[in-house]
Amino acid sequence: ILAEDRLVLCTPYNVIIALDPGTGAEIWRHDPKIDLAQRPGNKFTCRGVAYWRNPVAAEDAQCAARILTGTNDHRLVAIDLKDGAPCAAFGDKGEVKVDPQFELQWPGEFQITSAPVILGDTVVVGSAISDNVSVEAPRGAVRAFDVRTGAAKWSFDPIPREAAAAAALGWKGAGVPIEGHANVWAPMSADPARGLLFLPTSS
Repeated sequence: ILAEDRLVLCTPYNVIIALDPGTGAEIWRHDPKIDLAQRPGNKFTCRGVAYWRNPVAAEDAQCAARILTGTNDHRLVAIDLKDGAPCAAFGDKGEVKVDPQFELQWPGEFQITSAPVILGDTVVVGSAISDNVSVEAPRGAVRAFDVRTGAAKWSFDPIPREAAAAAALGWKGAGVPIEGHANVWAPMSADPARGLLFLPTSS
């Protein structure tokens, strides 16, 4: 993405790099040091980063403008656009560990591969999981966090798990405990003017 005077990208190993958009010269890079010994279900993947500027912060304040990305080991990372330093006030020293709320069968079964989406002061991430491996798998909940602090704001499960909710929506198998995915691994879209988020679901 082009964010102010930086061209910012990520590598499959979640290294974030800022380039001069005119010359291509590297300005900084940030390595979140993911575990390269894991076996990601969707291979090592990073489909993008997101940008946010604090509208009330001084222009040169630390992390007034920040880059956010998800990682293959399911962290949400926030760094300063200016120099690539972690945003210390965000989560634990610049990152939030996203809890899959499921006992993973192996490291890498649950990833964040697409860029976060930012609406106002909320940053939203989906997840990528190993489809078609097992009925018992991490749920495909979409999670939202405060873009300033990393505090959890809400979680949305695309599958209605309760029998009454499933029946009300005409969901097949209503009344039967529903496991599975419906995760949102692909890039999401947002309509800031209406406060809407569009979620492309998987299996």
